[in-house]
This record gives sequence, C-alpha cells and structure tokens, in this order.
Amino acid sequence: MGPNFSIQEIQGQKRALVYLQRYLENPNLLPPLLIFYGPEGTGKEAATERFIRQLLCLEGTSCGVCASCKAFMHHAHPDIVWFPSDKNKTIPIGTEDNPEEFSIRWLIRSRLYYRPHLSKVRFIIIPDAKLIGNEAETALLKSLEEAPSFTRFIFLVDDLESLKETITSRAVCIPFDYLPQEIVKDLHRSQGRMYHAFQGGSMETYDCPKEALELILSKVTDKVETPLDILHLEEWALNYKDDHPEWKDGFSFKDFLDLLSLVLIQEYTKNSYELNIPKIEQIFAFKETLHERIHGQESIIFSKLVNSLTLLSHK
Repeated sequence: MGPNFSIQEIQGQKRALVYLQRYLENPNLLPPLLIFYGPEGTGKEAATERFIRQLLCLEGTSCGVCASCKAFMHHAHPDIVWFPSDKNKTIPIGTEDNPEEFSIRWLIRSRLYYRPHLSKVRFIIIPDAKLIGNEAETALLKSLEEAPSFTRFIFLVDDLESLKETITSRAVCIPFDYLPQEIVKDLHRSQGRMYHAFQGGSMETYDCPKEALELILSKVTDKVETPLDILHLEEWALNYKDDHPEWKDGFSFKDFLDLLSLVLIQEYTKNSYELNIPKIEQIFAFKETLHERIHGQESIIFSKLVNSLTLLSHK
C-alpha cells in the first residue's frame, strides 16, 4: 500500500467509478451512507480503501506523505472505524452498561459523535452489512438519519436484497458488476496466481489445497450428465468430508461445497447451456442456502441439491 494508491486502479467497474469520482471531486456532496453492492471478489473492498484514503488525505489527492495518508498506510488511522468481517458472527446491538467493541451501542457512544482527529470526516465501514442484527439495525437507523456532519458510513454487501429497505432507502447504492474475464485473468497473472474458468468474473479465491481442487475437477469434468454420475459425485463428496488430510485450517466443508458448486456451474455452462439452465438455477439456490449460516446442515443441503439434479437429469 504505497504512495500510489488510486481509485483508478479499480478495473472493470466503470459505473461505480462514475459515482466515486464525483464524490472525490465534490466531497461536500457525499451522503451519510454509501452502499457498495455486488458479487464477492469484484473490487468493493479495494475501492473502499482507495476511496476513503483519498477523501481523508489532507491534500485531497491520496498523496502518501501527509499525516492522514501515513496513518492509513500503517493501518492506524484514528478517523476510520472498520468493523471486522466475520461471516459467522452477527453485529450485535451491545449491552446497555458496557457495550462490547464493534457493537452498535459501542459505536454510538464512543465513536460516532466525537469529532475526527486528523481529517475532516470520519468513516465507519461495515464490510458485510447483512450481518447487522435486527436490534442493532433499529439502533443504527436513527444514527443514519441524524449522522453528524463529520461522519460517513460505507456498507458493503454482495446482494442488495439482503438488506432491509429501511437501510437501503437511506443510502446511495453503488453497483459493482462481475469483471470481464480477461481482466480477471490479467489480474491473476500479474499477482502470480492461477486462474480457473469456474471463477468467472470474480477475484474471489479459496484457500483450497491444490490436491482438493484437482480432485473436484477430475470428479466433475465431463462426469455429471446422468443421474448415476451425480449420485456417484454425492457419494464421493460425503466420504471425502471425513478424509481430507491435505485441507488447511480455515478451509471447511462449506467452502469445499461452495467450490464444488462453482465447478458444477462451469461444467453445465460448457454444453447444452439452455437445457441446463434449470440445473444451474438449482445450484445457485443451493449456494444461497449454504451461506445462510446454518451450521452442521451442509450434508443435508447438498443431498437435496443432488436429488434435484438427478430428477432434472431424468428429463
């Protein structure tokens, strides 16, 4: 994160850059809440970092040498409140007497109404806004409506529909689209990373052992056409759940199934795409259910997907 850290480095997101450039040129127009929405791995986080660094920069240029930029570069900027991104933990309202850090009551009482230390504004970033709990959302709404003139919120979310209208109606929503595949390939190449076609237009990566990915590809490629093929895939996947010594810490069975579903989508788009649309829709529905934070139910959810795919393969 050197001195050259420009919003223009964000590739393939022309619509989003039109909004962001406008606010960089006219910071007084910046609304209390921005929501960056779009698929994971399309640049929302990178755009957020570049955007707030330039707006907080004392020169307004992301100069890299002022006190604000230096604090930003050392991850120690006093005017940034960046909530942790833990997909398994809801953002709570916080206890009444001594609210825990990164709860909404903690934010309101100890950060929201205090003036910025270095810059003209303070940014509060919630990197997965769908994790805001119901009570927390109610407590936050008034703060969004009556935010101090020096406080700005940025929420990030994959699907705008996962937020309640009471939140989105108070925001300017900035869209991030899937990236052109050539851009994703070039970015992977420049970072020394391998690109696979099933990643599509996303930079999202999995901390997946090479052996596991190769096994998935070998079990899916040209092998999921008949009901028997799909049942064999289920049998292998459920057995593999209990026998995977090469998996790293942090790579779970849910991650494995998510990766498997991406490879299945890619496989069903290769040939007879129109005929396979019902199968692809079932896989997307499976992915959505998989990410609803239902612990211990992954095998059941996967078996339901297999049942749907086998029935469609009979037709």
